[in-house]
Amino acid sequence: MSISNPDSGLHPQPWPAATVFNAEGRTPVLLVCEHASNQMPPDANNLGCSPEDLGRHIAVDLGAADLTRALALRMGAPAVLCTTSRLYVDCNRSSHDADWIPERSDGSLIPGNVGLNDTAREQRAQRVFEPFHQQVAQTLSALRKHHPTVLILPIHSFAASLNGQERPHAAVIWEQEWPASLMLQGLSRHASSVGNNYPYDGRELRGHTFLRHAIPAGLPHFAIEVRQDLLAQPGATEHWAGYLADALDDVLAGLEKAAV
Repeated sequence: MSISNPDSGLHPQPWPAATVFNAEGRTPVLLVCEHASNQMPPDANNLGCSPEDLGRHIAVDLGAADLTRALALRMGAPAVLCTTSRLYVDCNRSSHDADWIPERSDGSLIPGNVGLNDTAREQRAQRVFEPFHQQVAQTLSALRKHHPTVLILPIHSFAASLNGQERPHAAVIWEQEWPASLMLQGLSRHASSVGNNYPYDGRELRGHTFLRHAIPAGLPHFAIEVRQDLLAQPGATEHWAGYLADALDDVLAGLEKAAV
């Protein structure tokens, strides 16, 4: 059976692109987890990927979904989580980015992504990418009925090292330095090493969530990364949710002060 175009033909079953967690949360923070899952529509046949690859960071941000949900409860904030692996379509990349539907990721070939035509790519956009971002927009709109200014906060996780270089325990990735600087200060109270726009520079690698929902509306935004090996430790999800919530209190206080 060919898997070069797993999206050809009709889709026999609808596929939910997003889930909203703690939808009644009213704190002016919208949590977004674009890489929450390694699942794919059944007819995609996992794009021909091995179980080992589906369990790696190339398919999902390990621990990020649990952290997002725990933080949503701590903060009393809503969260939108993607249901679909970034290998199928990356909801934090724009359609012109090479990694939007990657043919290869961190050394692994993704057979079902090789040689996709424009029609197949558009099918994935309409099946997952657009519905996910429509849900983000709807959740944001509902929250802004209560708070004109909402902080948009994507939650990610990264591998402990890359190319032999150890990464910080956590990172704040920003496109605008303020109010990310407040988050850096607050998070540094709990983590011994916090990356400041490192190992990714948000000014150069601006995520699609920022480009689509935050920047056009002039809303504050930055992203959080936490190391996957740290999140895998017993009790770590709740500990990190507490650390982030404490730092976010400083951010929200700063935003409230600036609005006066």
